[in-house]
Formats: sequence, C-alpha cells, structure tokens
Amino acid sequence: MENFATMHQMTTDLFQRVLNIFECSYDLTTDSRKVGKGSIFVGLKGENFDGNKFAQQAIDQGAALVIIDNKDYCINEKTLLVENSLVFLQKFANYYRKTLSIPFLAISGTNGKTTTKELVKAVLSKKFKVLATEGNLNNHIGVPLTLLKLRPETELAVIEMGASGLNDIKELCDIAEPTCGVLTNVGTAHIEGFGSVEGVLQAKTELYRYLNAVNGKVFVNNDDERLAKQQVGNKTTYAIHSDADMRARTIDNGEVYAEIEFEGETIKSNLVGSYNAYNILAALSIGRFFGVALKDMCEAIENYIPQNNRSEIKKTEKNTLILDCYNANPSSCHLAIQAFGKIAATDKRIYMGAMKELGKVSEQEHEFIAQTIKNMKLSQAIFVGEEYRTFAQGENIYWFANSLQAKDFLMQNTVENACILIKGSRATQMEILQDVL
Repeated sequence: MENFATMHQMTTDLFQRVLNIFECSYDLTTDSRKVGKGSIFVGLKGENFDGNKFAQQAIDQGAALVIIDNKDYCINEKTLLVENSLVFLQKFANYYRKTLSIPFLAISGTNGKTTTKELVKAVLSKKFKVLATEGNLNNHIGVPLTLLKLRPETELAVIEMGASGLNDIKELCDIAEPTCGVLTNVGTAHIEGFGSVEGVLQAKTELYRYLNAVNGKVFVNNDDERLAKQQVGNKTTYAIHSDADMRARTIDNGEVYAEIEFEGETIKSNLVGSYNAYNILAALSIGRFFGVALKDMCEAIENYIPQNNRSEIKKTEKNTLILDCYNANPSSCHLAIQAFGKIAATDKRIYMGAMKELGKVSEQEHEFIAQTIKNMKLSQAIFVGEEYRTFAQGENIYWFANSLQAKDFLMQNTVENACILIKGSRATQMEILQDVL
C-alpha cells in the first residue's frame, strides 16, 4: 500500500490509483456503518454530520482506503487527504463512468421521475443487465454513488436526476455523461428554488442541452407544450393526444388503475391514476428504441408493482387506500385529484397534505387545490398543514396542523367501506394515516 497520508491534488493519476483499489472490491460507501473489508470509505460533511470523524472506525472495520478532507483525522497510509471529499466523490465517479462504454439513460422531470425510472428498468431488464438509481438517490451525492454501483457486466444504466435549482441537472450530466434521456414533464415543483415555472423549464431542459451537445438521443413528451417547443435534434416523440412517433390511447373505465392501448395491445398496469399513462408510454418508447420485444414490454409493465407510497393501492380490512405520499406539488396534486375523480366508488374521501417549497405562489396554489377538492362533493376531506388552514372550511371538511392530529381524529371517528386518496409530501408524513384506516 502506497502512502496516501499527505494532501493530494485530484489528478488523473490519483483517480487511477484509487480505481485500482476500488476494482478489488467494488465497494465504496459514505456510510461508516456499511464499511467492510476492502471497502473505500468517503467521509462527507453536512450541516449536522462530519464523516471525517469516522475515519478510524472505517479503518478498524477493514477499509482499504479512507478519503477525508480534514487533516486532523489523518491516521496512516490508508488515509487519503483531499481538499473536498464531495468533489472527490463526484470526480471519481465520473472517472469510473468513463471506463464504461454502455448506454446511460438520464430521467428527470417535475412528476413521475421515479415511477418512469422503475418502469424503464422493468422494460429494459427483459433484454439487458440494467442498473438503475435506487429509491430517489437522484442528487449530487446519490448520482455519483449510483455510478459507482455499476459493474463490468452491466449493459445499460438508468440514472434519475432531481433538481431544486438552476445548474443542478447540468452538474449531474457532467458527472454521469448520459447518452440519452427523457424529461417526463415540466410543472410547479420546488418553485421556490427556481423562481418561476419558466425557471423550472430552464433548469430541467439542461438535460436537453447537454444531450444536444453530444448528439444524444432524447425522448420527448409531445403532449407537454413546453417540452414540445424545445429545440431537440436526435429525438423520438411520444404522446397520447398529439402527433408523435410513439402514440397510445388511455382507457378510462372507472377503474383505479391506469390502462392504455399501444400498438394494438391493451396494457393493464398496477399504477393508480390515468396520468401514469405517460410514464408507461415513456417506458415503452425507450424500450422500443432499445429493441425490446412488444410482448416483453407489456409483460414488464403489467407485472410492475409500485411501492414506497407512490401511486400505490392498499386494501385494508376497512377501506381501499390510494397512497401517493412521497411527493406533492401543484401539478402532481391536480393530476391525482383528477384521476381520483374518475374512479367509480360510493364513498370517496381525500386526505391532502400541504405542498412545500412553493415560495410566493404557495397561497394561491393551496387555495386552488382546496377549492378543487371542495367542488368534488366528497364524503369527507381532510387538509393537513398550516398552508391549508384558511381554505379548509365547509361541510365534512376538516383541517389539522399535522398528520398526527389527523390520525388522532380518524382513530376517534372510524372510517369504513371508503375509497380514500392520501396525498402529500414526505414533510407532511401523510402515510401514517393508513395505520388507522
């Protein structure tokens, strides 16, 4: 083992030396609890933690190399001191990515990123050995860690990219260097960081601009007017209502699940809400480009079961629950409400959590969602969060400051034989309501 204990500049030579160590175990982690023999541990710093402090623990657990950016935690020849551990992680991930000559598909957009990613993975896995982003590890830390999970036998990578401000997607593209990509749509999410819907569009289409520059393949949702107007060279378009290279027809039959007709085949999914037709069609368009047989694609879509409170349906002993509790923004809430309105059920209820990071448009967006729900004349509506306090008024309409209060109310007022949409962001923790339903 050579001596890494002194400060090192991030050069190609250094990355190659680290790569030689990495290829012995293919195990790199930023979580000291997951360090094993032969691992590489990268100590990251955040507002509430300092990974440098776990350098000794990582070495004691058998780490082959520990990367830190605080000289006070240098221990021995297994310690690599760099100027910034996060920058090292990102640059090393990019260096490793360059050793792999496989297709890299980037997925971004306001709504449906994770669902589309999972559907794409399911479809492409019918033909290729695919690695996709786990969960929602789609940021400046998650993307590098995903790249470092790629193995020599991987044939195709599917990388989800999130953004909360301008240049976020560009930075992730510079790390992952995608060869193709798709934007699901553009709407009002994290608008506080973007400033406006135009800002969201500018940020999300950084993916288009990157792919244009490298002549990458772009899959364009032609039903999204903002995306359809973008200048894209090498593209395949898909749509339900507009002219496009790939088209599908939604089947609205009062059922809970999204169902479409594509190239003469009827595809019945396990995804709640007709708006998921676009996520399905995106996956089919990508699968078609990569040569996956139609029969295999249909099978993959129909066998995919959503999890993690994303368009997930649960039938309890008392009720039918539609759980969409991972993300909430004006466009996703409106789509969920619209789809719920088409479901045939006698006793329908909506329990809605507040939307976050909306900045100056927060009040008007919450008022719009509240009014839309009121107009549906449901058996009951519950709103959670300070943002809804002013607007949660009317017959069978209830407001609570947080989901714990709402849960207590539902414990004392039993609901049975109802179809209930539970929608909210992670911040509002609306998923805890299912415990009493």
